[in-house]
Amino acid sequence: MELDVLKDRYSDLLNRYTGPAKKIIVSFHGEMDQDRVSMLSYTAEHQLETQGARRTTIKKTFNILIELLQNVLLHSASQEIGKPFYFLLAENMEDYVAICANVVTNEAAKKIQETLDIIKKMNEKQLKNHYLEVLSNDQYSAKGGAGLGLITVALKCNNNFTFNCTPLDEKVSLFEMTSIISDK
Repeated sequence: MELDVLKDRYSDLLNRYTGPAKKIIVSFHGEMDQDRVSMLSYTAEHQLETQGARRTTIKKTFNILIELLQNVLLHSASQEIGKPFYFLLAENMEDYVAICANVVTNEAAKKIQETLDIIKKMNEKQLKNHYLEVLSNDQYSAKGGAGLGLITVALKCNNNFTFNCTPLDEKVSLFEMTSIISDK
């Protein structure tokens, strides 16, 4: 079931970002591992350079991609084989759109939503202060995270992100995060 939902959502994304003033730069649907993180981030960086994106945009996008992909790697809760996910980096008008989704436990989905709801309300100064506070409080999870990756994504995209947690059953949800990176 999880794989079917991921596949359908991924197909919808490919259709949504194909057309006038839209261009898919990198996309992938499959299983996650550390090699995939490296391959996708390198490919995205190279493609952005090739099409002439500004260096600051490339750096922001690369940082966001690393955080999104590492979160998939560390926090996937798939009941099926591997760590299925989808990822898409597209150009949409003058912005870049990074979308990443994977399966997480419902408990994790609730925590992610609570964290992102708080982050979404912060301005840049508050985000920076919150980042430093979380960094210094030593409250890392068993998987190494303390929410720093989500704060980093918010900082790099100027808090221009959306997210959605869709329950798949009584144990797991599909978590999807979309970040908009301006090339202005």
